[in-house]
Amino acid sequence: MARPAIEDNARFGVAGCPPNFWKSPFKEDSANNPLWLDSIGLDAYEVQFTHGIRMDREKALRVAENARKGGISLSIHAPYFVVLTSLDDTVVKNSIDLMTRCIDFAQYLGTSRLVFHPGPHHGNPNEALKRCLKNLETVGRNIPKGVYIYPETIGRKEFLGTLEEVVKLCRELDFLRPCIDFAHVYARNGGNLVTPEDYIRVFDYIAQVIGKEVLSNLHCHFYPVEFDSKGEKCHRNFKESASGGYGPRFEPFLEAIVEYNLSPTIICESKQVQDEDALTMKRYYEVIRNKKGWKLVNAT
Repeated sequence: MARPAIEDNARFGVAGCPPNFWKSPFKEDSANNPLWLDSIGLDAYEVQFTHGIRMDREKALRVAENARKGGISLSIHAPYFVVLTSLDDTVVKNSIDLMTRCIDFAQYLGTSRLVFHPGPHHGNPNEALKRCLKNLETVGRNIPKGVYIYPETIGRKEFLGTLEEVVKLCRELDFLRPCIDFAHVYARNGGNLVTPEDYIRVFDYIAQVIGKEVLSNLHCHFYPVEFDSKGEKCHRNFKESASGGYGPRFEPFLEAIVEYNLSPTIICESKQVQDEDALTMKRYYEVIRNKKGWKLVNAT
């Protein structure tokens, strides 16, 4: 398949405010996180509403202004309380209300990207996918032009969120885009992402089903993960990966990104050191794009 032309560099960033932020001169106000990220060389930030929307409009506008100053690309992760696959009408109503509030904050923050977890499939993925689509159609009535909702691939097997399920959702509604959490794909499929060709097969699949334009602006999560027969157990980091054999490894992933001429946004969720691991990925990416050799030694 022909590769899309590179229009820009990949962006690398973090989810939330890492521990190192709270040790920095910017720590007095979490709205300064974009300025801190810019100061250390990162350029993307996923605002975490995962445990609730703990931000008011005024703060959101400050975050947006600081992101503009620092050249930081923003996205939002919706609360874990959103369960659009639920069999309970009250849970569904509350989930739709939360998604609508997140859409409001997307406008305050000036971002077009709202990531969410679809929810458990209750033993029947096909019916869960239908419920999710129906409820997303309701959410979509309140979505302004230019804002997109990103169902995320999920690492636990009892949840809706395989690569194929996420892509199916995105094929059905034009305001949906995939969030590919490669650690989740890796964990759910027993460690299946090993070589650049493994990632290229994922890219080819997305391009074939929902188009090259969607692929060229892919939104990703990347970090090592520990898993068992049920899927994801916990997040790890690159230092732990080097000593404990956790995957996926970032080198083949970034080599595939360069080979495929993509410019994705890559959010790192490594345990405790997401900023450091994001910078490690960015350094490797920059070197291989420039056709130079660089090898990770004792990643920190």
